[in-house]
Amino acid sequence: MALRRFSLAALALFPPPVELAAQFRSSELGSVSQTIDGTRITVEFSRPQARGRDSLFGRVVKWGEVWTPGANWATTLEVSKDVKLDGHPVPKGKYSVWMAVRPAAEWTLVLDPRVHRFHMNPPDSTLQQIRFPVRPEVRPFTEVLTWSFPANRPSGTTLVMQWGTTSVALQIEVQPSHRLTVAADVAARYLGAYDFTWTAPSSVLPSGMTIMGEQLSTRPSTFTVGYEAGRLIGGWKPASNSEMEKLVLVPLLNDWFVTGFLDQKGEVRDLETEMVFEFTLMAGRATSFEIRGLGDVLMGTGKRKS
Repeated sequence: MALRRFSLAALALFPPPVELAAQFRSSELGSVSQTIDGTRITVEFSRPQARGRDSLFGRVVKWGEVWTPGANWATTLEVSKDVKLDGHPVPKGKYSVWMAVRPAAEWTLVLDPRVHRFHMNPPDSTLQQIRFPVRPEVRPFTEVLTWSFPANRPSGTTLVMQWGTTSVALQIEVQPSHRLTVAADVAARYLGAYDFTWTAPSSVLPSGMTIMGEQLSTRPSTFTVGYEAGRLIGGWKPASNSEMEKLVLVPLLNDWFVTGFLDQKGEVRDLETEMVFEFTLMAGRATSFEIRGLGDVLMGTGKRKS
């Protein structure tokens, strides 16, 4: 009894270091987030390690199990606006994430609005859940379970979960803040060819300034506006690189457009909102335009060819 009283007194006089209260955990907390066109996507999860264990799926995570892709408390997915996951609507909000794992080609992803659940307490099936099939793939080995956003685009992103050699990729589509298409009767106002000149660097811009590799100079060129698949397509000839030969004019305001640059598949991969086309119309038809940049600096002018 005296020894017990001494131990308690010693603890009171010499408490353990604070660091002991924050010991290393085998499944540390992690989070990853990505913002696409104003929509923020966040995943919070614990990160189990393989630790030399083989057959992570089928042995550590049993076949037929409803598993949260993480550890400890359920992994959560939060979206700040409505999105689509693999084409399935997901309303704005926060969800716990579960996967029904099987040895077959397809698993089932489950998003449940009940978020604070322990990993050994999967939710029962309800009408409020979002469920759809996903396909696991084989990838190079990853020791620690990882969620990541390996590929972004203006209309969405790819969200990937991987542990060991097993990977599941989800395609996320966000609500665009700019529409890419223009009605045919509206597009007709701008169609045609324009004599174009970049503003001389010596007048309002630093000497040698370039836009996407195009040297700003008084060298004349032709800017042509066409209409393809509901989109206004513009481009320069001659141009110093392929990105300037074909781009999308994305509506911003009446007769104002920002620039959408295309990938090899013809999809918009990037919006340049600091390069604005401002068209001037007479009798319902564009006669000229200006390109303006940051601080409303005049970057170039175009005049319709006669």
